[in-house]
Amino acid sequence: MEQILVVDDCSVTRKLLSFMIKHKGYSILNAGNGVEGLEKLAGPDVDLIITDLNMPLMDGLEFAKNVREIEEYRHIPIIMLTTEAGEEDRRLGKEAGISTYLVKPVQAEELIGEIEKLIH
Repeated sequence: MEQILVVDDCSVTRKLLSFMIKHKGYSILNAGNGVEGLEKLAGPDVDLIITDLNMPLMDGLEFAKNVREIEEYRHIPIIMLTTEAGEEDRRLGKEAGISTYLVKPVQAEELIGEIEKLIH
């Protein structure tokens, strides 16, 4: 079973994403910010990361840059899921190593479709 790490400071968002993703048979790890997300990567193998942009302690861009700097995690696809829809935000996400950029609110079908494209 593939494992997905959800990194978002909003517990309601984490619960909603977990529900949508678990419903499709994926296992979930949750983290409340980028620092906690990096700690979770040291545990069980993660096949994909979904991260928010705006979070305390370490935002999604800094988190993605950190993931890309660690050799053993560099290959993991990262979906940025955020309310920030601007072209500058998208550009910065791409530079940070984001695989796919989605804007909240996202439909379950769209999210699952992106996950399946990136994992399989």
